[in-house]
This record gives sequence, C-alpha cells and structure tokens, in this order.
Amino acid sequence: MVVPDPAKEASTRFLREQFRRYYVSTKPTLPDRFGRREFGFMFWTAGIVQRHLGFSREEELRSFLTTRAPAHAYYSSAYYETPNAATMEEKGWLGADLIFDLDADHLPNAAKMSYPEMLEAIRIRIVRLYDDFLKADFGFDESAMRIVFSGGRGYHIHVFDERVWSLGSHERREIVDWITGKGLDLDAIFRESAFDMKEFRGHTRVKTRVVAPAGNEPGWRGKIMRGIAGLVEKLETMPPAEATRFLTSFEGVRDAEAQDLYANLFRPRATKPRVIRGVDRLREGQLEALSDPNRDLLIRLVRDLQPVRLEEHAGVALEGIVQRAETDEPVTSDIKRLIRMPSSLHGKTGLEVIPMTRDALEDFRPLRDAVPKAWTDDAVRMNLKNKINLEIRGEAFNLAPGVNDVPQFLAIFLAARGLASVVSEA
Repeated sequence: MVVPDPAKEASTRFLREQFRRYYVSTKPTLPDRFGRREFGFMFWTAGIVQRHLGFSREEELRSFLTTRAPAHAYYSSAYYETPNAATMEEKGWLGADLIFDLDADHLPNAAKMSYPEMLEAIRIRIVRLYDDFLKADFGFDESAMRIVFSGGRGYHIHVFDERVWSLGSHERREIVDWITGKGLDLDAIFRESAFDMKEFRGHTRVKTRVVAPAGNEPGWRGKIMRGIAGLVEKLETMPPAEATRFLTSFEGVRDAEAQDLYANLFRPRATKPRVIRGVDRLREGQLEALSDPNRDLLIRLVRDLQPVRLEEHAGVALEGIVQRAETDEPVTSDIKRLIRMPSSLHGKTGLEVIPMTRDALEDFRPLRDAVPKAWTDDAVRMNLKNKINLEIRGEAFNLAPGVNDVPQFLAIFLAARGLASVVSEA
C-alpha cells in the first residue's frame, strides 16, 4: 500500500492549478498541418499517458488543455491520414518532419554543472548543429527550420523541408552518422599529392606528401582543418605546462602524448634556409611537419574527444575546437516520434516550450525568457530541501533550507523540479 505524501500532493495540486491557469490565458501554438498530427499527453500521476488523439480545430485542443491541464504535451513528427486511429497501422503514415533533440544527457560531466550551465552548454551545441551541419552541409533554408527550447534541459530543431518528409529511418540514421562523424574516412580528409619525380635505372620514383585541405572547404575536410586551426591557436597562447594540462583534460589523452604534440608544434627546428616551427609549416598546409601520431591526435581532439575535467576549460571557448555535432539518434531516426508541443509547459520545470529563430537564440536565456508571463510575484510558502542559489526572471535568490516565502514564478520552478514543496495551509 502506497502511503500518500501530503507535501507532494499539495505541490501537485498547486502545479496542476497553475498549469490550468496558464492554458486558460494562452493561445496554443499549432504545428504545421495541425489536423494531420497525433497528440499525446502525460499527466501528474506517474505512468498515466494518453495518446492516439487528433484535433481538427484549435478550440478542441485548447479545451483539452484547459480541462485536463497535463504535465506534458506532445505531437507527432509524422503526418497521418487518420491521426486519432487506435493503432499505428491504422493511422496511415504520410511523412514526417526531421527532428533533432539535444539535451544535458549529451554533456560530459553534466552532473557537475548547475542548471544554467547545462542550458548554456547545450545552447552552444545546438548552434553548431544548426549552422555547421543543417544549414552549411545539408543546405536547409532557415525558413524550413525551427529551433525550440524544450522547456527542460535542452533544445530541439524541427526541419519541415518537404524533401525530408518521405525519408525512412535508415536515411535519417545516415544523416545522424554524417553529423556525428561516424565512420569518417581520414584518408578522404588528408590526400597524398605527388611533388617530385625522378628517374632511377629505368624506373620512375614519385615522391608524395600528405596535403591538408583548406579551412574553407565544405564538409568534413574543412571542419577538421578549422578545428585544428582553432585548437592550435588556443594552444599557442598557453605556456607549455598549461597547454599540456589542457590537452590531458580531454578523455584518453596521456601526458606523454600531450607533451610530444606541443613540442612537435611549437619547438623551433633548424631547416634550410631558416628556423621554423611545426605549427608554421602546418599553417602552410604541410602536414608532414607533424608525426603521424601527433596528426592523428589532433584529428581525434577536434572530431571526437570531450573534456572530462571541466575546471581545465574555465575561460577557454571550446566551440571552435570540437567539430562533431550531436543529436539523440533514436529521436532523429524515428519516423513516428512524439515531440514537445511549442507553447506547452514542461511538467518538470514549469517553463514554456519556446519556438524561435536562429537569430533569437543568440540572446535567449531560458530562466529569463521561458518563464511564463502568467506566473506572478505573489508569495508562496515553500519548504526548501536544500540551499537555493539561482537567478530567474532577472532576480537573484539565495535561500536557506527550510520554510521560505518566494514569488510564485520561483515556487512553480522549485516545485516542478522537486527542489521544494508547497506548505499546505490546511
């Protein structure tokens, strides 16, 4: 027998009522081809889910939201002939948008980050995915893409270009493979080129060198070189010991490897007719300036590796170094996925699911911009489990554990996150 928790029940009632008030006062943002979408909802009791719903009119959806006040609202990436059919086979699949989902699960050491730090780290990664891959590599127009803050710990990108609608799961997985650099052929990045030929006893000997691609080349060739250039530029500003420490803060990089790479790049060497460093030859496209192990390490750093000691990266921007992008592969490859509905609320934060343009993302800060206007400054008595140090809606809060009176907008966030419970007046 489950014993009711009065504090939890009071918090759930509080949240449900605030969500209902929000949906009463807010016009829902309807997805494209609204009448062809399946809708699904999760409620405040664990395990209670309702899906296989379809709405033909905005008023029907709004009535559902205001009456049921769900904790989470979703719609399908797919379009169906009969979206409210009881089984997937009966729905009649017509096509699907291409969805990219990136949240804190993709961050190394996310457990050591504060909520605002996680949100900013994910924002930087979603920018890379949008700019360097979806726009630059695949050529999707900004008018056919929408960035959406999930209301929780990340962002989505919806691609509704008609060219993606008919793609199956296999084709969508191939897109993921390109974005993540899976199976990348390094021989295609660095090509051998003949630079000298000599005749010897009737045979022609051809000397070759490995040629680096230009940084402005499209696709992975240009990405790798831009990443190498960015990493080398950052290392050059650091003293040797600091640079070694920085390199070994990446997963799998040993101290000896880091020292050898630094020496290969920056130790002056006498060559006719001048003294030159490996980094200077590298900038001239001469990859033979680096040993094979050092070249391979540079490529691994800019393509695959993630920092494991975050303290080593304080003040060092990594977005110009690590070139691979990330996405939740099961979400992107799924042709029948349910995705959060823009303008709905996230039941674990009380924040709004916000659609936005690429330009708007630059200055978007969730704890400032995704707090619903419906939430007021009215005081709510909360029992805090731990110390709270947080800035939300432009106000800084430093609260001790125990009973505190806080503004409603903070109370909703804390209750939804499970950081505090509503003190019942009963």
